[in-house]
Amino acid sequence: MAPWARAAARRGDAGHHRGDAGGRPADAVARRGDAVARPADAVAHPGDVAGRPGGRPEDVAGRREAAVGRLAGVAGSGAAAASRGPASVMAQDTTSGAARHATHRHGTDHGGPRGRSGAPAVATSRARREILAMLIDVHAHFYHDRTPRADWRERNASRLRAGAKVGITMHVASVLGSFGRTSPTYFPSPKDLEYGNTALCALEHEHPDRIRGYVTVNPNYTAHALAEITRGLAAGMIGIKLAASRRATDPLLDPICELAGQRGVPVLHHVWQHRRHDWPGQEASDAVELCTLARRHPGVRFILAHLGGGGDWQHSLAALATAPNVSVDVSGSGVDGGMLEACLAGVGASRVVWGSDLTMDTGWAKLRYLDHLLGPAERELVRWKNAARLFPAGAFPAD
Repeated sequence: MAPWARAAARRGDAGHHRGDAGGRPADAVARRGDAVARPADAVAHPGDVAGRPGGRPEDVAGRREAAVGRLAGVAGSGAAAASRGPASVMAQDTTSGAARHATHRHGTDHGGPRGRSGAPAVATSRARREILAMLIDVHAHFYHDRTPRADWRERNASRLRAGAKVGITMHVASVLGSFGRTSPTYFPSPKDLEYGNTALCALEHEHPDRIRGYVTVNPNYTAHALAEITRGLAAGMIGIKLAASRRATDPLLDPICELAGQRGVPVLHHVWQHRRHDWPGQEASDAVELCTLARRHPGVRFILAHLGGGGDWQHSLAALATAPNVSVDVSGSGVDGGMLEACLAGVGASRVVWGSDLTMDTGWAKLRYLDHLLGPAERELVRWKNAARLFPAGAFPAD
């Protein structure tokens, strides 16, 4: 019997795991024995630890109540949602998000940075190797119990398992409200935004060495958006996500961008490559409109989402020449011939960041192809150094 089959037989659950999208059941079981996987990968939802050895339902309930008791700054429907759903660790204080992450991730004892296990987070002898191996996914998504997917736990665990195989060091993720279940995907309600951001922050604290979060907001609700950004950054989130809720040229985005500049966090903006008309349920923007916003806020760092998301990416690349504070995320399902070469030629390796969005298979394919296009120094820029420059200092383990 093969080693992976023996491992599955010992667990008695060979038929339980479906694996990542596109994978075979046997592959999913084999991955259980993969050396790159960690026991925590099996946990898909913050507070849901019953699947781990020694986890008991009563422990889950106790941790949930304790976490909810620590919640501060969530008003009205957000507080009610937190009490009914994912355990929340979002609390306001005067500590910066980066400092909160550093403290949570590494501890503050005199023995140096330490992880949750008590071992040094990055051993001195291994530091250079770990830095070279870093890979930051700047465009990831997770789900929670109020999204349409009944298999949301499996999908979250699947992303972490697939990320471990690809070599992703950190998933910088967002939750688009309820993904359309109770409010439109691109026009999420304040209630859905609060619930999604709270769920993501809890998941981030469940996997502090693997997940970081964007605070997702709807700029049509200015006061709520600013309060939600403040709440999320205080809890350790490291960026702002804008979906297609309002055209990028609209003045309603200015207060959000001003706060981003003050707090030193980037703005990831959903973009359709060359918007030719309007679509129901969204106010989509293209690169021309995003660059107009970026020129109004030259001190803010913007990320153009999913260059490979479909559409005329050449139109986008032409517009980017006028906005040096916009970086390009190459995620999306599109794998057009010449796209990556044109992107590197148009904006240079110093403005390209890697991401996967919802399609990790095409993200991995682009990563493999970029390895052939780039030399070692440029490869490091795209894999992680550009991202480390865009996000607050200390946001990532080796930063």
